[in-house]
Amino acid sequence: MKHRYEKEYHPIVEEFIADYVDNNLDKVERETFEEVLVHDDDIRELAFSAKEGKEYLELLRAMKELEQ
Repeated sequence: MKHRYEKEYHPIVEEFIADYVDNNLDKVERETFEEVLVHDDDIRELAFSAKEGKEYLELLRAMKELEQ
């Protein structure tokens, strides 16, 4: 059985997710991508999971810096 995130996406979709998470989309790109997120549950779930994961990694990095 495949995990739900083992689904392969076109590299363009993966690039948009990465840019969305990093806030590297211009206004039109962001609005267009958010429209896709409204209609595609799998991509929306992956994008929000990636965004949450990035936030946790940044928090972990900050905690590690405080330890040093």
